[in-house]
Amino acid sequence: MTKRITAVFFLFCFAFGCVCLRLYIIAESGAELVSSGSHYSSFTLNNIRGDILDCNGEKITEADYENYIIAKPTLKSLDILQDLLDSRTFASLKQRMEKGSPVMTGIGRADIESCEDYVCTPIDKRYANSQPAIHLLGYLDEENHGVTGLEMAFDGILYSDKQSVARVPVDAYGQALAGSEIEIIRPNPNTGTVKLTIDNNIQSAVETALDECGISQGCAVVVDVKSGAIRATASRPSYDPYRVSDYLDSESSPLINRTLESFAVGSIYKVAVAACALENGISDFQYTCNGSCNIGGVKFGCSSNTAHGKVDLQKALEVSCNTYFINLGQKLGSEKISETASLLGFGSGIKLADGLYSENGILPTPNELNNPAALANFSFGQGNFTATPLQIAQMLCAVANGGKYSEPYVVDSITDKSGTQTKHKPKYPTVALSRETSETLLNMLTSVVENGNASPARPSRFSAAGKTATAQTGIFDKNGIEVCNTWFGGCFPADDPKYVVVIMKQGGSSGSYDCAPVFKKIADSIIF
Repeated sequence: MTKRITAVFFLFCFAFGCVCLRLYIIAESGAELVSSGSHYSSFTLNNIRGDILDCNGEKITEADYENYIIAKPTLKSLDILQDLLDSRTFASLKQRMEKGSPVMTGIGRADIESCEDYVCTPIDKRYANSQPAIHLLGYLDEENHGVTGLEMAFDGILYSDKQSVARVPVDAYGQALAGSEIEIIRPNPNTGTVKLTIDNNIQSAVETALDECGISQGCAVVVDVKSGAIRATASRPSYDPYRVSDYLDSESSPLINRTLESFAVGSIYKVAVAACALENGISDFQYTCNGSCNIGGVKFGCSSNTAHGKVDLQKALEVSCNTYFINLGQKLGSEKISETASLLGFGSGIKLADGLYSENGILPTPNELNNPAALANFSFGQGNFTATPLQIAQMLCAVANGGKYSEPYVVDSITDKSGTQTKHKPKYPTVALSRETSETLLNMLTSVVENGNASPARPSRFSAAGKTATAQTGIFDKNGIEVCNTWFGGCFPADDPKYVVVIMKQGGSSGSYDCAPVFKKIADSIIF
């Protein structure tokens, strides 16, 4: 009997010990979960990525912010949120807080002092509202990788898989622990930096001018005459990089960077034909315009069949006389015009970064221009000839810079993740025209602005030189009206050009009406 009692006693002690051990293990495990961070309510503040800077070292990306509040479910938090938020947002957050859950919400630029119950912190936004130069920058996917533009081209040095987070200690049921602190964790991973030639101030002036002048579908680019540095580039319509899927089926193609696309250019190409004439000693050619002419059995006319009378090269540029340039082109021949066009960069794309190029455009071969009517079209920028706004800017840089141009570029330097910096290495300038030709042509284009049909482009503070265009596209709208591309390209100040500006509008009425006023606004806004 004694042995049986002893055995039962030891079994009871063993069982009791097992229960105590189990309770101890559970308690220790719970403590470990809390201390290791397994029991946190975490909020992602932002993905960390390398900066893209302008030429002055100012941020282009991460240049905007919004304040966010991370709040524990307390009466004090509810009071402050009710003051800051609209009723609908507040009601939604209140439901979660009544269940004991912490919350995070944006409060715009409102700034409040943090306390034990809530923390207010600024969060950098990769892109601002109405982000400048968004078509050049591109956008990111959900994993923080670049998809288009410079974000894609330099993804290898800009990308980081790190995030800034806020976290609040909670229990196993997700309820905030009383007396716990809200933590903000901002890792500092190695990322590279890309410094551009873009000037934020000039970029802002271009964006504003396009919008104020109603360029809803088109673009503008500003290039430094001597260096080829792109100081601004903007395309319309713009888009929200956080809602890219909303634009995929849009007829206006907001995701296209029109600065790098090729279009029918029309009369602005007369600058190249005029340059060809001057280079080949045909500066005194005169022609009597009756409003139209017949070449190879095809009738060509000036705008509204306007008869300009007897005109020389300068007058033909001022009034943009088609028939003059058609007959000048027949005199020059396809070989000479094509050679000048090629020297000016037409038919060749421009590399801005790995995977980021402007289109080549279409430069007809001399054989394709053997037909007199085809050459006639080409002589005033029509037919199958197309070019990009960047190529037009390149041509005008040659005119403004003594006959030579440096290929446009947009990346000033790259700093990789190890801190090694690589600067842009300028190429030798291309000599496209003689200095005499460029100076003569610059004076003629100055007269186009001062005395010709480009007078709406005349800046307030200094002189400018330039040319308008209205290009037929062969595309018709639903009412059967042909859609035209309108242009203005010019440089300023005319006596010592510093910048070339090119504006293009799709679906415009005339270069003088649509684009010349944009040029004036940009020129008047730039301080140098």
